[in-house]
Amino acid sequence: MMRATDPFRELYDANYRHVREIVARMAGREEADDLAQIVFTKAAKALPDFRGEARASTWLYRIAANVASDWLRSPVGREANAAAPLTDKSDDQAGGPAAPADFATYDGSSPEHALTRRQVTQSIRTEIAGLADPYREILFLAMFGGLSEGELSDALGITRTNAKVRLHRAKLALKQVIGPRCEFYRTELSCKPSSPTCCQPAPSDAEDTGTRPPML
Repeated sequence: MMRATDPFRELYDANYRHVREIVARMAGREEADDLAQIVFTKAAKALPDFRGEARASTWLYRIAANVASDWLRSPVGREANAAAPLTDKSDDQAGGPAAPADFATYDGSSPEHALTRRQVTQSIRTEIAGLADPYREILFLAMFGGLSEGELSDALGITRTNAKVRLHRAKLALKQVIGPRCEFYRTELSCKPSSPTCCQPAPSDAEDTGTRPPML
């Protein structure tokens, strides 16, 4: 007699490793294990309502983006992200968390360059977590999760065109937040220190300027 399959166990076994890596890029490797468990706890509760409009993996990545952003916005998360070790090479050896693809810091492999790159990555995480929900979600999925426009469309339940437009507006919103403290080049959302406070979190009283682009 064959055993009945456990849908959650199959989901967990097939996706845990990748979900953990995604969470590590979004929130930091130090918290990856704990946050990945939260992702799957939420997935277990939501699984009966999962209708399969998106692939299970992209559905999980969306949950991961929300878990990571909730943690980064919490006082504990903000403090931990700011205090994360910048000299630990384990992230680079493990393949992440790399700086988001849309941001370019200094080239080179010197300790100073590596430090700048990791500082920018940690600051960007915090800034993204402070954006409006649709922008925060799509930036985490695209920039740290590496989802394509088609995968973003599936995960968010919107058309590919709308996913492209929302991602563009989200990048503009992020650029608006960090623009006063960074320099930008060509059409890329690239960051290079232009002042002692470049790419550092904005003061709390400036987190919401009321001038963000309209949401799609």
